[in-house]
Amino acid sequence: MAKQPTAAEITRQTLHIMSQGASAQQHVVNAYMAKRNRERDINWVVIQAAREYGATNMYADRARLALGTGIGVREADRFAGIMKEELDHYRAYMNLLDLTLGKGKEPPESDSFHYLNVEFTGQGAGFHGASGDIVARKWPEHHRFITLWMKIYNTLPKWTSRLLMTQGEGGSVGWHWCMSNLPGNDEFLRLAAKLEKTVVEDEIFHGPEEIKELAASFDPAQALPWDETVNLAREMRYLDVRERNEQFMYPLGEDELEDIRRAIFEDTLAPSDIYAAVA
Repeated sequence: MAKQPTAAEITRQTLHIMSQGASAQQHVVNAYMAKRNRERDINWVVIQAAREYGATNMYADRARLALGTGIGVREADRFAGIMKEELDHYRAYMNLLDLTLGKGKEPPESDSFHYLNVEFTGQGAGFHGASGDIVARKWPEHHRFITLWMKIYNTLPKWTSRLLMTQGEGGSVGWHWCMSNLPGNDEFLRLAAKLEKTVVEDEIFHGPEEIKELAASFDPAQALPWDETVNLAREMRYLDVRERNEQFMYPLGEDELEDIRRAIFEDTLAPSDIYAAVA
């Protein structure tokens, strides 16, 4: 029988992979800055606003589903707090978009709100209506990430599923952290960095807090073998790099992305210190 990880090992290794994910995202952000233009600025902001809007609806679904299992007052309040965060972030990105595009003007991407139009029902998570087909056609890298994410939620053993779900919002904060360090070369970058610092402050604790709780309640009967879980976490971080590269309109090429993939899976990528204060 394979040796089971301790709670400390689960926490350390999960945060290590997420920290490497932030390091990988820095390569994407650097490439965006090197090839930055107005079109790329608009594209990433439009998509990010859609992500925040979609996240609000997803948490609303999860809060509604929790009612069926007897949601407590504190749990309801936690969902409400997260939904308010996501709505606040959505409005902030829309304000940033007005600065870039022109106040009140429609962005060039009319299908953006399909981007994270994911619903949670008693049967699991899935794209709502035609959104899955639209996303697969227009944003294939994002579709790959979300498809894996939904498979994890819908089909894996409960403990493994919950741990890997922390690679969603908890892992994505690595991208926000990189963006919070954008140089103040112009008004757009200064305001973008200021907004991203706020997002990091709101979300930095979400992943580590839940990871520690799950590590303490590790149940091998409700989990995949640990090495399989680790490889799935690495796959999520790599696919997140690819979807962020897509969000910036592909500043990194396939050779560069393959170098990042190899470094993540071979554990040779130096981790960032993003979680040092909360680990």
